[in-house]
This record gives sequence, C-alpha cells and structure tokens, in this order.
Amino acid sequence: MKVSRWLTWKEADDGRKIPRAPYHNSNQPDRYVSAQDPTIWTDFETAAEWADKLPHHQLAYVIPDRNDFETDLVVIDYDDARDPETGEIHPLVHDHLADADSYADVSPSGTGVHILCRGQLPERVKTISDDLSEHEAFPEASIEVYESARFITMTGRHIAGTPTETRDCRTFLDGLVEDYATVSAATPDEVAFEPDTTREDIEDVETTSDIQDVFDAIQHVRPRDISLRSTVTEERADGTQSLDPSWANSSSGTRLAQLDEGWVYRDGLIGLDALQVVALEEGIITGERDYPSGEDFWEAVDELRARGAHIPEYEEDKSEAAPSASDWSPAPDYTPDRDADAPATGSSSPSDLGSSHSSGRTRGRDSPRRGEGAESLYKAEIDRLEAELEAREERIDELEAELDERTKKLRRIHVRNSQLEDALENDAEVQVRALDTDMLVDILDDQTLVAIVEYVADTHADDDGNLELSTADDSGGRLDRLKSFLRSDSSSSTSR
Repeated sequence: MKVSRWLTWKEADDGRKIPRAPYHNSNQPDRYVSAQDPTIWTDFETAAEWADKLPHHQLAYVIPDRNDFETDLVVIDYDDARDPETGEIHPLVHDHLADADSYADVSPSGTGVHILCRGQLPERVKTISDDLSEHEAFPEASIEVYESARFITMTGRHIAGTPTETRDCRTFLDGLVEDYATVSAATPDEVAFEPDTTREDIEDVETTSDIQDVFDAIQHVRPRDISLRSTVTEERADGTQSLDPSWANSSSGTRLAQLDEGWVYRDGLIGLDALQVVALEEGIITGERDYPSGEDFWEAVDELRARGAHIPEYEEDKSEAAPSASDWSPAPDYTPDRDADAPATGSSSPSDLGSSHSSGRTRGRDSPRRGEGAESLYKAEIDRLEAELEAREERIDELEAELDERTKKLRRIHVRNSQLEDALENDAEVQVRALDTDMLVDILDDQTLVAIVEYVADTHADDDGNLELSTADDSGGRLDRLKSFLRSDSSSSTSR
C-alpha cells in the first residue's frame, strides 16, 4: 500500500480484466491503458477513491517488468480453489498458505486465492501454470505463479490466519518450482535435436553402418517406450507425470517431470533424453548435465535397448576410410536442452559426434547452449542454508551454555554424594549428622537415599524392626531434621 504502483481495472464485455486509469483520463475513465506504463501508476489512496466512485472499477496492483524496475514481489494465483458460499478452500491451497506464511486474499470472483510474497523464480522460469491435485469439491482448481510484467486484481479481503504483510518465501517458491514447473516459457519442450530420420523409418532399421541412425533412434525414444526405475508419484490431467528419480534424493518425490517427448529435471530445469535418464539410473553418468561419451555411450545404449527401446545395432564399415565405433561419442559441449530465449521450433541441427563423420552433420555447434539457468535458484538455496546454519550455531551456543551449567551442578552433586558414601562406610550416626541436612532434598538421588535408609535400618533397628536414632551430641538439631525427612508421610518412594 505504500508503493505507488496502483491503478483500477474493469471487466470487458468478453470477460477480460482490463487496466484503467480514470484519475489520469478523467474525460474517458473507461479508456484502456497499459499496466506497464509507469506514467499512469498512482498511489493507493487515489486508486481506491476512483474505484469507489466509478461503477464496476476495482483496485489493481502492478508488478513491473524486473528488467526495468527493482522488485521482489511474486504472486501465486489459485483459480477455482475456493467455494464462495462456504469459504472452503482446496486442501492443497491450505497447505500452501501455511508454507508461504505471507499475505493472502480472496480473488474478486470469490472462487480464487492470491498469495503475495517476496522472492524470485529461477532465471529460466518466467511463470508456473498447472492443475492442482484432483479434489472432488474443486475439480478445476489450478495454480499460476508470476513475478514480472503483470498486474494483480486486489480485493483486500484478507484470508484469516495469514500475515498482513508480504514475507520472504524463497523456500516455498523453490518447492513450487520443483512441484509444478514443467513446460513453460523457459522449460524446453524439445529436449534434444530434431532427428533426420523419422520414427517410422528408424523402426525398420535393425543394423546400420551409419552412426547417425543410432543417434536418431535415441532421440525418437519416448517415455512410453521404455521402463524406468524411478517411481511415478503424480499423474496430471494433461498426461504429464512427476517421478521420484532413483538416482537422487527428492523430498517432494516430484523432481523429475515426464513429458510426452522426454524428461525435465526440475532442479535447474535440465532437459534429459532417454539415454541420459537410463545412464543416470544405471550410474553410468552421475550428473544431470552430463552426457555419456566413449565407452559409456555404448554401455548406455545397450542398457537403453534392454529397457525396451529400439536402437539399431551399429556395424562398423570395414573400409579403410571409415572410422571405428570407438571414435564415436557425443561432442563434449553437447547439452540436450535449449536456452530459455531460443525458439523451440525443432530446427536445431543434429550433432557432429566425431570430426571425421563423412556426412558433415553437426551436433551441438549450432544448437543453443544452456546458460546459468538455475543460478538464482542456487543462490536462494545457499541463502536459505546459510540462514539455517546461523540458527543452528546460535542453538549450539545455547546448548553449550546449558551444558556448562549442568556440568557444574553435577560436580556439586558428585562431591556431596562422595560425602554420603563416606558416611555409609564409616560411622553413619556421626557422619550423617555432620552434613547440612537442609540440602539433602536437593542433592540425593533415589539410589543414594535408599542406600542410606537400608544401611541405617540394618545397623540401628531393634529386633522388632523399630528404628531409633540417637540425638546425643546433636546440638544443631541436624539429626532431628534428617529423621523428620526420612519419616515423612510423603507418598513418594524416595521419601519412603
């Protein structure tokens, strides 16, 4: 409310929410404006005043383009996730509200929920859009996340139990990326090059002396063609799936996204082809950005065949000019996904997997290279871990101080117990009287007290079991106090 990025909006005849600036265009209050034009932004009070006095105008807040303005506001928009009559909210949205712990309000329709928080999405993720898990009361519920060049309708209908201010939600946003980021403006919808040979043609090839046929066959392998060890944890309405990768620890169990054409490893949004996924599961490669090469390449191909993929057998051409199979491996700079800004048209070149390939095809050289797409995600994770480490160090200091205090107390108890042991070994009547019995309750543990009682009873009781302790030479009355304590009517076993 303190930032002057407000305007109003009014619904168009076709249902679209159109930004307006009646305070700027008083003669044409319903004139369309661009929400990203900073000259029409105003303060909250002015926008609220015009929204009150003009029919059908409502408040909106602008999230500016992050390339032009400094902002860290992120909006999570849930549609069809709230019952406007009862106020009931989709259970998963309830969980998200608790995890985000930031300001949230009800959408203008009453059927949606907005969470406003602070943070940012990874560089390669511009938006997140997906269906929520199915629920009978909210069959059409969906989630959308955006952070730049948008405006959000604001109602001020604060959701009870959420904070009244926006808070840092980096950890929460990281979880949303892992759970919901699949194909978006920055996620590759084609995880490798476009093969020269069609899928139908390659299926008829059993053996080949052209290594490119092997590469093309690998790129034609789809998730439905092979079996994986990674477990499917979620199936979405659009046919995509989330998997728990067998080679990595995923707290949510959804780190691997399975699309129609391939896979995306959500931690870093790394596109994977079938050969990589199988190589990762088999431990042939250990990193999602790696690609099998040399002998590892052929080992991965054999395993891919064993999983059900049709890959032609490569038979070397024995002619003198032909290279051997050991010469063939993916170029070291090959990455199977696309840069965020590269058009996913399927026109990238196949790769050159060896400088002596007679066809002169190139793989990787003309294809867009992956940038540091996950840099911001990693930075957020580092910040979170540093904060967690600082909190743990503070807790360690507290525990060390508590340990020092308990150690000192144990030393005092040890000294006093030693005095009691001496009393038992020598003359109990004399030595026990020498102790400050006012402190006995504080220092005696169960075993020591039982030992005293048993010792005194065994050595001083008469034939009928009656216990009589002498008070002779007890000018301080210590023994009387000890007798009173030992003969207490307390119900505790220690006193008895």
